[in-house]
Amino acid sequence: MRATSASRQRAGRSDDVSGEAYCTTGLVAGTRIATAMGWRAVEAIAVGDLVLTFDNGLQPVVAVTRTPVATPLRPSSQTMPVVVPAGALGNATPMTLTAEQRVVVESDAAEDLFGDPFAVLKARDLVGYAGIAQDAAQVHAVLTLHFAEDQVLHVDGGALIVATADIPGETTLAFLTRTPKPAPYATYDGPAARMLVSAMTDPDARLGEGGLLRPAA
Repeated sequence: MRATSASRQRAGRSDDVSGEAYCTTGLVAGTRIATAMGWRAVEAIAVGDLVLTFDNGLQPVVAVTRTPVATPLRPSSQTMPVVVPAGALGNATPMTLTAEQRVVVESDAAEDLFGDPFAVLKARDLVGYAGIAQDAAQVHAVLTLHFAEDQVLHVDGGALIVATADIPGETTLAFLTRTPKPAPYATYDGPAARMLVSAMTDPDARLGEGGLLRPAA
């Protein structure tokens, strides 16, 4: 079964698929990724290239999904790109993220609330923290690097994002029967995400919270 809105590079070849969509996950073209060859733009990375991961050293890319993007007629907080100022998430330069791209944050607030200093949040849930905001400016292409297992990547000089192992449109016996490794970091959304961002923005906001919160299922 094939994806209908993406161009894929897999096993040394690329499949060009027509059509446009508005992506809410993936890396905006121009985002720099830490690799065995230094910092490289995501669009320059191909299948087989070694990428530096946060937990597992250098890992080979097994597929690249490229999606041309069309700006929605009615942008909303669910879809608008997220603009991150330099330094907000450890990034050395300003960067743009898709709305639902998962980001790893490290903070005392996360440890106080959840018992672990590392937490995974969607980019749009970070709006309001350290100058992070949404912007309806058009994003022309989004790429996703896929690995054998989910990995955390270094982007734009120090920020951490999650790269998924899932490849859109791929349904194989190996994929259906595989036993994925547990996620190394808990993902939070909804009220838990809002509470964490509030506590990261204002340390006093977490005073008086009783007990630890559970991550999203």
